[in-house]
Amino acid sequence: MTTVVGLFDNTREADKAVDDLMQLGLTKKDIGVMARKDVLKQGKEAGQDLGADAGVGATSGTVLGGVAGLLVGIGALAIPGLGPVIAAGTLGTVLGTTALGAGIGAATGGVVGALTGMGLSKDESHFYAEGVKRGGILVTANVAPERVDAVTNTLRQNNASDVNTRRQQWQQEGWQQFDDADASMTTEPPPPAASY
Repeated sequence: MTTVVGLFDNTREADKAVDDLMQLGLTKKDIGVMARKDVLKQGKEAGQDLGADAGVGATSGTVLGGVAGLLVGIGALAIPGLGPVIAAGTLGTVLGTTALGAGIGAATGGVVGALTGMGLSKDESHFYAEGVKRGGILVTANVAPERVDAVTNTLRQNNASDVNTRRQQWQQEGWQQFDDADASMTTEPPPPAASY
């Protein structure tokens, strides 16, 4: 299996990406989502009903799609450098296991370790952890190698961030890698994603 990753600047695009991945035949066990809890709350307040029931439990028998469907009944994890994070699907499982195994206080053992454990390079893991820290919504999909292109295209069509452009922008601002000791978190949304 190969992990395909997309970082989204807003909940509406992440939600649509998850819906489209499910239309491709992926299931909840194939898809992972992670975002800071306050980002999901801001999306809800802006009329984007993403993760509205996260941490609460199942709703009245309604089948929820998109990210909200993945987040039903999920509680927040406290991750160093990120604060309260909601993580669901495979990403939630790996993150929870990694955080517990490393001890929550272990240096970058949480989110970077989880992403590296999913097959991402250390550099990619630092980038995506920083993206979540800056208010992005991370969507992952575990797929067979022959499905990588279709899944990648689906994430791009839903405005996943251009990794190279975003990394270059952050590096011009002085960023080098995710720092879990830096508890400062921006509450401003990230800049618009560049297209591929």
